[in-house]
Amino acid sequence: MRWAGSRGADLAEAFGLVGGTIAVAVLVVGLEPVHPFIEENASGIVGAVFLLATWLVIRARGEHPSDYGLRAEGLLGEVAVVAVLALVIFPPFLLGFRIWWQPAGGFEWNLPWPLWQLVATHLVVIALPEELLYRGFVQKALGRVLVGRVRVLGVECGWAVPLTAAVFALGHFATDLGPDRLATFFPALVFGWLKERRQSLAGPILFHAACNVFSDILSAGYFG
Repeated sequence: MRWAGSRGADLAEAFGLVGGTIAVAVLVVGLEPVHPFIEENASGIVGAVFLLATWLVIRARGEHPSDYGLRAEGLLGEVAVVAVLALVIFPPFLLGFRIWWQPAGGFEWNLPWPLWQLVATHLVVIALPEELLYRGFVQKALGRVLVGRVRVLGVECGWAVPLTAAVFALGHFATDLGPDRLATFFPALVFGWLKERRQSLAGPILFHAACNVFSDILSAGYFG
């Protein structure tokens, strides 16, 4: 791993943004028992903070979210790529889910929300804010600083991809301290690869939401 000159300001800005937003997320989760509104809307509050904070920092730099990959260009192609990834990755994920959690009974369709509402929530409230922050801002900032890239499945990737995935996983771990939350490192590698593939957040947002929806379906179906 090599550094592209002195870019301490880029790193300080990226990790300051991540640290601040994670601190707010931890605070919101800690306040959930205090008021029913916070408990019912914790994800929305955290998502709004992530989105607003990242947008403000980007605009303060004189840039636009589209400069960080937030655009609809090539959306249909990204939908196709995400569908293929889901077909390849979700079956072994299901096997790993059953081995790790060892559900006693069989699967039953038992979602607490309509499927469209679950999909919309994960797309807009969770995947969009998190991907703009992590794959958009942090991964780009690290990419400016770290030198050296390798080709992974036809895509040039640098150290920014695994390092951003690690920060992403640690952020999830910080909110509830469950060791299983560190496993988010692995799908985050795919999110990062998708970002590097077209420098677009469309793929990461779609696949991030798809992973969350699939996980929620399994959890509700096996454990109610």
